[in-house]
Amino acid sequence: MGGPIDQARLGAALARLATTPASRILARPEQTALAALSSRGLPSRTVNGFLRPLLTALLSDPGLTTSSRCADLTLRGYARGRLCVPSGGSATLPELLAAALPPGTVRTGVHVTAADITSVRTKEHGELGCRSLLLATGASAAAELLPGLRVPPFHPVTVLHHTAPAPPPTGASLLLDADRSGPVAHTCVMSEVDPSRAPHGRTLITSTVLGTPPPDLDRSVRAHLAALYGTPTDDWELLCAHHDPEAVPAMPPPHDLRRPVRLLAGLYVCGDHRDTSTVQGALFSGRRAAHAILGDLGIRPGRPEAELREAA
Repeated sequence: MGGPIDQARLGAALARLATTPASRILARPEQTALAALSSRGLPSRTVNGFLRPLLTALLSDPGLTTSSRCADLTLRGYARGRLCVPSGGSATLPELLAAALPPGTVRTGVHVTAADITSVRTKEHGELGCRSLLLATGASAAAELLPGLRVPPFHPVTVLHHTAPAPPPTGASLLLDADRSGPVAHTCVMSEVDPSRAPHGRTLITSTVLGTPPPDLDRSVRAHLAALYGTPTDDWELLCAHHDPEAVPAMPPPHDLRRPVRLLAGLYVCGDHRDTSTVQGALFSGRRAAHAILGDLGIRPGRPEAELREAA
């Protein structure tokens, strides 16, 4: 990242980006995120040593082929709020959302075979009637149920969880592979961030591999982690590895950041493939869909709960 002056320039650039309205970012010329890095006015050591690996991690895009507008919005979100994870794991957020709903509202483990505006057909419960349908799935699953829906290309992601007897000496820092010297794009000692995630008496290290994973995944990742953490990894145990070939929808330029969530009255779709390919984008598309549904039902957001129940 360079010396104090370089770091001060980086801090000033991120502060400016944090206060830039989204409308101004969306009005900028659109190119790839990689091409836009050279116009930041920062030294190459700062760009290559921090910005490039950070954007690679935030976008899950090792080639930085993502739209520069999407990259700027993602970097703006980082500058405004830094990085965080939900306490207790990624399932915590949907569990909290489900807990706020009336009992019996959410059914899990149900395989939907077909869906339209008035009904949903399932393997386990037959046909369920409905007044409106909101499809909140990944792009491929959405296109299977709604033929003709656009399916973008994807960035594959592999996440590995290792346990170790003792934590590496990095604390809760996120390590970025600026040198691109191995398969790991970024890694952190997750149990230092959220102790509840670690097995009892062990340290949990979470690492991410972007693109197609190497055939000798665990061995090559361990060797890379040993170099990144500066500590032997021979006694680390691979707890699990998750590979998702469709983890992140690609956003090459030109990219439509606000794809319609209302296909027609009574039929809606949301997900990261309708917005930006981030958690924030998925949530924002869900909010847009909820507003569209309420509008079609003649309800203004924020109305009393009794009126929402009557509309349902």
